[in-house]
Amino acid sequence: MNLLWSLLYAPLVFLALKYFDIQVVSLVLFTLSLLWFFLLKNKKDISALFPVFYMVVAVIAFFSQTFLALKIMPLVISTFFSLFILLSYLKGHSIILYFANKFSKHDIDEKERKYIHDSTLFWFGISLVNSLIHLSIFLGASLYFWIYYSSFGWYFLFIFAGLLQFLHRRYVFLRRKDV
Repeated sequence: MNLLWSLLYAPLVFLALKYFDIQVVSLVLFTLSLLWFFLLKNKKDISALFPVFYMVVAVIAFFSQTFLALKIMPLVISTFFSLFILLSYLKGHSIILYFANKFSKHDIDEKERKYIHDSTLFWFGISLVNSLIHLSIFLGASLYFWIYYSSFGWYFLFIFAGLLQFLHRRYVFLRRKDV
């Protein structure tokens, strides 16, 4: 649901604002986010926070009656995600390692655990670059660039980073003599 919503948010907001007042768009956004929240309320992971962010932004947009409140949403989520990755690293409970353990078909040995935990800093850097791109878009890029990057453009950044991580693991980490 998070993936679908992130793909559709910018174009739907853009199209809705062409035909409806910002307060109507904000009410619809709030209602959809509230429904989304109730669908996720039993989840114990962080994904239940995303609809709350959208609800807060919808309320701010409703009362401020400015598009900038809606335009900032991808930046807020991106920044939150960056901070979450950094905090998971600093606390010693890397979110990257959590998902690696969750999806791995075999036990991850200690050296690989350390490698994955250390690579969390790489992913924090990528996420921070994404946040900076969102910030520059928020501050002045064209509306069309905002639509494209906020919908699916940022996926290319993360796919490229994932490819770099894969290549580094395969050709550097796994070829070390001490692994």
